[in-house]
Amino acid sequence: MDPDLARTTIATEVPPRLRLDEMLRELGARTDESETPRREGVPVGELIDNAAESGFGFLVGVLALIAIPFFGLSTPFGLAIALVSCQLAVGRARPWMPQRLRKRVLAMTMLDRILHLLTRRLRWLAKSTRRRWEPFIMRKLVGLGITILGLGLALPLPIPGSNMVFIVPIIVYSIGLLERDGLWIMIGHVMTFIDLVLAVAFGATVVTVLAHVWQWLT
Repeated sequence: MDPDLARTTIATEVPPRLRLDEMLRELGARTDESETPRREGVPVGELIDNAAESGFGFLVGVLALIAIPFFGLSTPFGLAIALVSCQLAVGRARPWMPQRLRKRVLAMTMLDRILHLLTRRLRWLAKSTRRRWEPFIMRKLVGLGITILGLGLALPLPIPGSNMVFIVPIIVYSIGLLERDGLWIMIGHVMTFIDLVLAVAFGATVVTVLAHVWQWLT
């Protein structure tokens, strides 16, 4: 092969991207400061419809990424994720949302922020995922796992950074669904199991402390 051609090929090679990244770009999100005219927002319904059969993974991933910077507002995001994922758990092919929520517009700047996070902070994910271990992608089990995590995210825990305990495995599940990567799905299952163990341990500790307090008061 001609060395000059090889260098040109390497120079123009497009870095790998996640499907989540590609879908956001198709909706109009961007990371540069281009002044090209575009619409100001995207209705949630259009976001779901454009994702086609990947609607669950795409919608859950976007909701989880939006929730990261909003400390104290995790309850509505968690409930929305739980609403979507429980439909996956019962076997729906595509997510359903009430018309009122479908008409809700997500600001394009919000999608820009998510895309920036994916391309600048999470670029390594694109190189670590691929289509594999598909028999392990049991959609109903994945839906159950995300539902549990969404409900956990909805809890108003007064602990800074506690949202990430639930958000990270939700994003892992989302990537696994979009990329059809069974390995990432298995990682999501493991992380969900760890979260459940911690929740049980933490809950038992709280009950024990309250019992001691009650005995002391009485």
